[in-house]
Amino acid sequence: MNKNLKEITDWLSSVIGTQSFNLEPLREEASNRKYFRIKTDKKSFVLVDNSENTEQAANFLYSSKLLINSSINVPEIYAFSEDLRFMLMQDLGEHTLDAATQVNDKEILVKALEQLSLIYFCDQDILKSCTKDSLLKQTEAFTEFCSEQGCNANEIQELELLRKELVENLLNQQFMPVHNDFERRNLMLFEDQLFVIDFQDLNVGPIGIDLASLLFEHDRDYPKELLEEVINLHIINTGLQIEVDEIMNHIMSALSHRSMRIVGTFNRYFKDGKLLNRKRDIEKFLSRIYLGLNYLKKPQIKIIEKIL
Repeated sequence: MNKNLKEITDWLSSVIGTQSFNLEPLREEASNRKYFRIKTDKKSFVLVDNSENTEQAANFLYSSKLLINSSINVPEIYAFSEDLRFMLMQDLGEHTLDAATQVNDKEILVKALEQLSLIYFCDQDILKSCTKDSLLKQTEAFTEFCSEQGCNANEIQELELLRKELVENLLNQQFMPVHNDFERRNLMLFEDQLFVIDFQDLNVGPIGIDLASLLFEHDRDYPKELLEEVINLHIINTGLQIEVDEIMNHIMSALSHRSMRIVGTFNRYFKDGKLLNRKRDIEKFLSRIYLGLNYLKKPQIKIIEKIL
């Protein structure tokens, strides 16, 4: 048994009061956190190993309190170690919505947007806010990826211009509390309720970010009519003072920026030998960049087309 695993089992035994449990690794995520399902004779839990990033664990705990105060469904946190390396949480089962097939898309989107509208009411005065610098930094690794794909100096220069234009578009959007990765992968059905997970990046940011994450996921294409219906419903239910055309521009700017961030991040993980099970997703996120740039009529779409 390696040292870290022994520390996990020792801490866990002290928390649940028994050494009789099974520890099962869960799926790898695009982060430094590791997840385990813990099963005892009577109950199951999820254990999170934050050993490589305790700052993120602190953000998770803090964000959990804010979300609960806004009546958002999140997993209960039962215990955490004093140094925040380990955390024991409620086990919501296996049903993340990215893998769910026997569900009604409209029903899921409506429920998800209901949770998102509650996120908007989190206390934004005590949350960190996105800045021009932080948004630009998020897509730095994308031009690195494009260079490795054979883009020449002029194309890289055009992509740098695009990065700046997208950030300006984001900065001109209404800012409010956002999850930052509000996709079906981070939504779970448990006892007929929709729960939000992986919310450690909760901050104040552009309104289009979470809508782009949910409505234009890399792995799922919704009918245009359904998207128009739920977007209109969201505007009405939240009282947002915005036209559909304007919010679609916000969403497509956010979709392009988000997908560039993910492609760059994944590419760096792959070079480190991590998250190799997500390699096939690169092309899907590139297709989302193409979709966003096509809607926004950006000339850099030709560069993305070349990479695809």
